[in-house]
Amino acid sequence: MAKEKKGDKKVESSPAVKVPEEIKVAMEKVPTMKIVAERDIAMDFATKVYTKFEELVKAVIMFGSSVTKESKNSSDIDVIILVDDATLKWDDELVSTYREELGKIIQANPYRKPLHVNTVKLTTWWQDLMRGDPVVINVIRYGDPLIDHAGFFSPIKNLLRDGKIRSTPEAVYTLLQRAPAHLARSQASLLSAVDGYYWACVDSAHAALISADILPPSPEQVGDILDEVFVKSKKNLKKEYVEFYREVHEMAKDIVHGKIVEVDVKNLNSIREDTLEFVRAMSELVEEIFKSKK
Repeated sequence: MAKEKKGDKKVESSPAVKVPEEIKVAMEKVPTMKIVAERDIAMDFATKVYTKFEELVKAVIMFGSSVTKESKNSSDIDVIILVDDATLKWDDELVSTYREELGKIIQANPYRKPLHVNTVKLTTWWQDLMRGDPVVINVIRYGDPLIDHAGFFSPIKNLLRDGKIRSTPEAVYTLLQRAPAHLARSQASLLSAVDGYYWACVDSAHAALISADILPPSPEQVGDILDEVFVKSKKNLKKEYVEFYREVHEMAKDIVHGKIVEVDVKNLNSIREDTLEFVRAMSELVEEIFKSKK
């Protein structure tokens, strides 16, 4: 049902969310909203975090696109907080208190650019470093230590630069073992997308049938009733829409019952286009029916 598109499709940007003027004025009065530079924003946040938690925090590091100069206006400022779990025991009470107080700091200090904050325990960080985990290696390579209370980040950065920190065979095999899990999650998201497209068809078909004064049937019956009411009787719907509904219904049920465990991306794109077309057709039916009732 989806038609092949020739040429490049123009991608339109999402419309900007308009913030009420009174909120803008109020936010401009907040001191942290006057900080413009990304590093200054991160440093202000890091200072407040360290002032609150003191020796509990061993380092606060800015990393990501803000450091590599590849950030865009929509990019977050990535910050890692390294906390000491080597000398302090992190029981449930301490974890809860830390999360609550950190949340208060974030809420009380809005910035011009949003912060993406990750808290990592020192022992976890060190174990990953010893294995040569690529994520940790890249944070060390490109990270900017805003607070380095323990005084270890800069020396480790120099060791990495001098080639004295390298990945281990263990890290290599760990990465290989992760790959199938990533693939499985990706495939699960594709299967979930089919389910979403299916329910978009069900809901829009129900809307069309209700507008025609027909009680919404079960999803299994929707195809037959669409065919009977709009294709055969009213003759204002093409048969191909009913056929598509039956196809996507069958596919969704096969996924639920485990008969389909993989979805091809090209096939998914086709289903998406057909779903958009189906929903559009149902919307047109609703408008047509409501106009005829006036």
